Amino acid sequence: MPSQANFCNINAIYRQWGTREMMNFLRKHKRIIFIVTITTFIGSFIPNLFYSENYIAKVNGVKIPLRTLNSVTILHLQSIKKMKNKQITEKDLNEIQTRLTKFLVDKEILYQQSKLYGIVVSNEELKTYLQGLEVFKNNNTFNKQKYYSVLKFVQMTPKEYETILRKQICENKLKTILASSVKLWNYELKNSPKQNSATIKNSLVQKKINIILNDWYSNIVRNSKIKTINKKSSRH
Repeated sequence: MPSQANFCNINAIYRQWGTREMMNFLRKHKRIIFIVTITTFIGSFIPNLFYSENYIAKVNGVKIPLRTLNSVTILHLQSIKKMKNKQITEKDLNEIQTRLTKFLVDKEILYQQSKLYGIVVSNEELKTYLQGLEVFKNNNTFNKQKYYSVLKFVQMTPKEYETILRKQICENKLKTILASSVKLWNYELKNSPKQNSATIKNSLVQKKINIILNDWYSNIVRNSKIKTINKKSSRH
């Protein structure tokens, strides 16, 4: 049986939390109140959009769960403040999820590469990174209750979210390691204007880093086994 996209919707939230707790949540988090309208609209597509599997892609044998895409979609919509007064169409959602599917595939590929480099993330590193995220802050301070409430709202467990964060940190470390090995040769500086300008030099270094990383990543993708699951529609 096909697995329907389990988008978070208001009715499901009410059944899970109850009216009083839901209203308390909305009062406490006025900054993300627009998500209510967005998720209600998303919920109207539930009968029409589904995947043939309970995962959206497989990267070298590792599955990326459908529920991860659903939760990340809502978190993404939450971050796009300009969508507050914009009607979201089914086409918009399809485009967003296509981009996010690529985003999650890219993260998985880079995470797998980071493991080959022996990169790990300590619990302390994860804690520091998590507590620095603005979405979970109240008065510029990390708020644990808000953290759990937001994740519950998008139907993602702390373990699932923190797994995504670990992969992000691993990716950052990997890119830093690769970038640190990039140097400019004298001939590369010879024809550049203002050879002694630190700004020019840094710009050239960054340009070279981007070229090397893009070439490196393209080669990794070519040698990876990636299978994506197509979204289907029951709409006639």
